[in-house]
Amino acid sequence: MAGADYNLQAIEQCRAAVAGQAGPVAAAGDALPREADGGVFGTLPSSAALATAVRTLATSAGDELDRAGAVLGSVDRALDAIGTTVANNEQAAARSLTV
Repeated sequence: MAGADYNLQAIEQCRAAVAGQAGPVAAAGDALPREADGGVFGTLPSSAALATAVRTLATSAGDELDRAGAVLGSVDRALDAIGTTVANNEQAAARSLTV
């Protein structure tokens, strides 16, 4: 990695920030009204259709939030792997200079 300069602290800070968001983002969709009933909107003629639309929106949003949480988890693991690899390479290079 001649000429490369990596800031391991910055990589770790980024990884920690991403890791701290993965769970909350995925959990954000848990409370969405995926089982909304038409009765919650009263006796309006369109209550059932509105409830169906709310369920569809809640399901789609929840699924997207779950995927976003999974992507953030993948980014966390990738940044961890980068940091580990760079640290290992730096240690190996330092050892090779002292032997």
